[in-house]
Amino acid sequence: MSYVPRKLTSRPNSPSCGTPIRALLIAEVLEMILDELVNEKRSICHLAFTCKAIAEPSLDRLWGLNDSLEPFIALLPKELVLDEDSVFRFDKLTISNLPAEKWATFDDYARRVRRLYAKTVTMNPHRIYSSIYKQLIHIRPNVELFPNLTTLAIHAKRLPNPHLRLFPSSLRSVTFSWANIKAPEIEAVLWSSVMNRLFLDAPLVEHIHFEGSPKEPLQSLTPLPFQQLQRITIKPSPLDPNVLHKYSHALSASAVRELDLRFVRWPDPRLQPVSPVFPSLRKLIIDGSPSHAIEFVRLLSSPVLQELAIASQCERSGDAVTQYTQLLMLLADKYRGVFRALKIQHPLLCHDQAGLESFLRAVCTLADAGVGTLQLNLIVGWQELTREVQDMIDPSKWTVLRHFRITSRRASPSWSWTAGNALFG
Repeated sequence: MSYVPRKLTSRPNSPSCGTPIRALLIAEVLEMILDELVNEKRSICHLAFTCKAIAEPSLDRLWGLNDSLEPFIALLPKELVLDEDSVFRFDKLTISNLPAEKWATFDDYARRVRRLYAKTVTMNPHRIYSSIYKQLIHIRPNVELFPNLTTLAIHAKRLPNPHLRLFPSSLRSVTFSWANIKAPEIEAVLWSSVMNRLFLDAPLVEHIHFEGSPKEPLQSLTPLPFQQLQRITIKPSPLDPNVLHKYSHALSASAVRELDLRFVRWPDPRLQPVSPVFPSLRKLIIDGSPSHAIEFVRLLSSPVLQELAIASQCERSGDAVTQYTQLLMLLADKYRGVFRALKIQHPLLCHDQAGLESFLRAVCTLADAGVGTLQLNLIVGWQELTREVQDMIDPSKWTVLRHFRITSRRASPSWSWTAGNALFG
């Protein structure tokens, strides 16, 4: 295996002819080797014991990603481990006054962790649950357990007293799982407490992923002005009515630019937002029908939406082409000169010529409004196009678009027409 450095810089007195060359540092060579062995933990472990020069980088890579807290059990002070089979009895531990030197081994490895997935996994009885995270916070209330952690996934119901520090200041991405929380009144208070604690502990967080949803997060939660929050993912199952409004209220003071939503149930249409709905949003991804997209875009406060991607088929009760026609007209009207890309990630079947003509007119309107990318595979259910439709899809009229294709599924032989320099399908 040969390794090529990512950047080569010439020496001050290197000859003008030939390729500039410099010697690679051991750390650079090791980084390349570790990149190749990213999924070979046993090999990385062997490297760590080879020599002192490569031990530290190897251990950093080996401990950088953990999908459980289980490896840390052996590193805890012996006063905390009752016996080898009692790792699930951490809720009975009350020791909190151990001197710092007792934690030296644990801290040496904890500082190496960059990503930690500590969500509950009920299918494996030997898996260490995120309750250990909770107990360690109780035992060491004034210490950042993982001071260099950037990514954390944890079950929200396992989090402790909100008056204690829950998150390291280094955190940039967090996933909260809400599965199997049954009491709505507990969920509401817990959700607000967790969000407030996240804002206090990790104000520079960039991505929050809500996996599952509390039934009724408190509307009274003051909007939290996260300074670096860029991306929100909300993929609850199911999504209770009105929850989305409360999410948007809590995050209305943050400059969220990208939002990824999955709709299962839509909020009560009679409930109007009490605060701006994602006023800085630039990119919206919706796993839901175009009718859901229409409703959300109408409520959206952002004047700078540039991209919309829809990753779900139409509702069975509606006509996809008609709904998308309405959506295109809404985007062209609300975001003229700003909107740049629409990506529809499922083929659309058009059943009649009139519907196709209306849809193509909406595409023309959206193109005139400034859109540059339309990712769409439109399938027509007949063999021949009318002269009017053929004129409308003249390639000379679609020079600003990319990734646009019309295909007949009944024609024999089959035919297709494409606008732009690539296909989307």
